Amino acid sequence: MDLNFPIRMERRGLLDSSRSDEDPDMNDDMDEGEDYEAAITATGYGPFQYWLILIGGFANASDAIEILCVSILLPAAECDLHMTSEDKGWLSGIAFIGMMVGGYVWGCLGDIFGRRSVLMVSLVLNGLSGLASSFVQTFPSFLVFRFISGVGVGGSIPLVWAYISEFQPPSKRGAALSIIASFWMVGNVIVAVFALVTIPYDIGFQAPGFVYNSWRVFLTVCALPALITAIVMMWLPESPMFLLTKDRKDEALDVLRKMYSLNTGKQLYTYPIKILSTAGLKVQKETRLTKWGTFTSAILQTWRLTKALFSRSLIFTTSIMIIINFTIQFGYYGLWLWFPELFNRLEQYYNEHPYHNVSVCDLTEYHGNGTQQNTCKDDGHNVDTSALISILITSIAPLPANLWTIVCMDKLGRKFFLVFSMFLSGLAAFGVYLVKSSLDNLILACVFGALCTMGFNALDCLGAELFPTHLRSTALAVTLMAARIGAILGTVTFGYLVDLYCAIPLLLVAAFLIFGGMLGLVLPNTTRIALM
Repeated sequence: MDLNFPIRMERRGLLDSSRSDEDPDMNDDMDEGEDYEAAITATGYGPFQYWLILIGGFANASDAIEILCVSILLPAAECDLHMTSEDKGWLSGIAFIGMMVGGYVWGCLGDIFGRRSVLMVSLVLNGLSGLASSFVQTFPSFLVFRFISGVGVGGSIPLVWAYISEFQPPSKRGAALSIIASFWMVGNVIVAVFALVTIPYDIGFQAPGFVYNSWRVFLTVCALPALITAIVMMWLPESPMFLLTKDRKDEALDVLRKMYSLNTGKQLYTYPIKILSTAGLKVQKETRLTKWGTFTSAILQTWRLTKALFSRSLIFTTSIMIIINFTIQFGYYGLWLWFPELFNRLEQYYNEHPYHNVSVCDLTEYHGNGTQQNTCKDDGHNVDTSALISILITSIAPLPANLWTIVCMDKLGRKFFLVFSMFLSGLAAFGVYLVKSSLDNLILACVFGALCTMGFNALDCLGAELFPTHLRSTALAVTLMAARIGAILGTVTFGYLVDLYCAIPLLLVAAFLIFGGMLGLVLPNTTRIALM
């Protein structure tokens, strides 16, 4: 059913047109009608929310697919694109740079023009650029399209949380957002399966000056979830909470009636809420602008939204969220992305010294026998299937953690999971000292990933709930920008220091994770609290 189709019925005094004469941007203190949380609760909870969560989940999964697919295809693509180790480093980092740019731009635009439409554009950009990258034949072109894909991914992540959270009643919001977060794991599993059924096989075709082989087929398939999700979202409505902040009460009420009808099976006119109140919301009327006016206005509004996050009432919360996002991503990616390198180093050492027993940290100065071999094969399948299976296992490992957050996020609270996760993750970082085999490495990667998952899920809930509606996607964008900076610095710092002295990067990872977790204690409680 198309939820955007206007309701063709007579409205009998359902709209409240009163506005404050003193401040046109703010709601009247005497605004009549039911507040938003009462209105969203009155719609019931059923098929609409289930469908919405499923679509939002796959939007999140499509982002995970686009991020992880590059790491998976590196061994298969290095010969075709003539990549050096430095090129691989740039390719791994360029997505995060794109996400930093895209997250801020799209997040601000989501607060200006609406969550749904901007989210759809970011998904289409992600999918089309990912698709285009599968056809290019040179590394510079490939790098450009992966950057553009990162811009799309960076935009859809904050918008998904802002959009989905505004359709949830307080009692269900934590579980709903935890389900959305768990789809990141689903995306990791899907991309691992895609890789297993495409990359190792001789598929595709070749023509003079053009190659479309198995890893390119893999990239094509990975681009489809984002495009499909964007198309399906055409049948979803704009957030009614966002519509209220733009003084579009009639449209917001139309959406709520449709939700009520889908959830309960009753007629639209039986929806019990007749008038919506904007109490507690900052309301701004939209204006019709020319294209140039829209562009310049968007730039000014982006600056104003960002500035508002650091106003006296929000600067403390904004600063704490920026620091926590930075610390968890510094710690997680600082260690997580180096697990394969540490594993390979250990395996190579044991191949040359089969009777020795060492830990990863004993090999800080070991880089093999120094013999450089050409790993490019004539058949083009420079892929270790066992590595793809390991990726699949580590992708599934966070399942128990995701299930626990889904069931208990609204019972134990966001702050519990954030502090619990980051503190234990920090301690788990020292498990690197215990890694003495490939099995040890795999177990530690699974444990560390599962523990961090709970913190990410809690942080996603907090990011959507701590800020007012007119700033929500901007706030998510700004805090996630800090997260991307943390991810880049964590990866670079760990790689630079691990060969100097193993304890230094491990102490940094542990310290950042534990410090960020402790900061979570000072955040306000948002569990079962109405959105602002």
